[in-house]
Amino acid sequence: MALADADSPHFRIFGFPVRVRASFLILSLLLGMGGGTRPIAIAMWMVVVFASVLAHELGHALMGKAFGLEPAIELGGMGGLTYWVKGRNLTAGKSLLISLAGPAVGITVGIAAKLVPTLPNPLLDDLMTDIVWVNLGWGIFNLFPILPLDGGNALRSLIQMTKLLDAELAVRIVSLLALAGLGLLLLAAGGGRSIWNLILLANFIMINVQGLRSHMSTRGDVKLEKGLVDAYPQWLATRDGRGMIRAGTEARRVARTPHLAAYATEVIAMGQCLEGDPRSALATLNAMPAGFAPSVDVALHVLMQAGELGAAEDYLERQTKETDDPDLRAKLAEVRRMRAAAEHAPVEGSA
Repeated sequence: MALADADSPHFRIFGFPVRVRASFLILSLLLGMGGGTRPIAIAMWMVVVFASVLAHELGHALMGKAFGLEPAIELGGMGGLTYWVKGRNLTAGKSLLISLAGPAVGITVGIAAKLVPTLPNPLLDDLMTDIVWVNLGWGIFNLFPILPLDGGNALRSLIQMTKLLDAELAVRIVSLLALAGLGLLLLAAGGGRSIWNLILLANFIMINVQGLRSHMSTRGDVKLEKGLVDAYPQWLATRDGRGMIRAGTEARRVARTPHLAAYATEVIAMGQCLEGDPRSALATLNAMPAGFAPSVDVALHVLMQAGELGAAEDYLERQTKETDDPDLRAKLAEVRRMRAAAEHAPVEGSA
């Protein structure tokens, strides 16, 4: 999950930066005022919602941290969100565990609170009721197979693990069917008259319709990128630079997503290097889509082929500061040796 900047967290918990949007506090207040309760009860409700949603997101964050990710948390109008500032691609199985970790925390807290016997103080009894509802009730709801809920993300990971279906397409369709069924149930139970239920349903339907349309429009890009990835080793083995340039240029021309355009740009640059034109390859990489950067191997190869040893050294220094990768450190040491040798090499024609 990726989101906005995590540069200015409002506080940290277990080392994770946390931002709290005003919309989160406003919505919590409005939900608490729905029953017309006393100010003290509304205040307790807001504390319960804040602590419970934060605990839910900490479940995601701690599981992600265990898998080598760098989490950050944001509490906003539609609830909480854990996203990754830095990390690596995860298997579907690990993604599944991260998705389930949040609801697991809430459901555990809710069950524990439900086991507490009735308290003599009505205010404290109401507090326990709020804890049960927010943690157990919302936790179970979060497991519904609907995106962007955790249940929808978990279903997508499960489908990815089977490798039998287009996971994104399947989970969007299931989400819309589940939302239709949920809407009918709410109408039958009278809950369809609640403005909050209607807003939530409408928002989830819009998210999934847009997601489905976006996915359908970009399925061609996925196939094109797979074709480039599959052909890449053969192009390198046969040193078919022209084939790389031709295929990469066509893919970039028809690309609907910046991801495909970025990968096609790398293919073109590598083809230009094979054709003995690393300067053009440098210019090609400088035309990467906004927000994308070439892979380390491609960037380093092009810089080295172009004789830009200083730029290659600077590039690797930046990369090694961001990640403690021994392979990158070894490459940096090699580039430094090459640069030192080049600087001390005798000038042609000198005595």
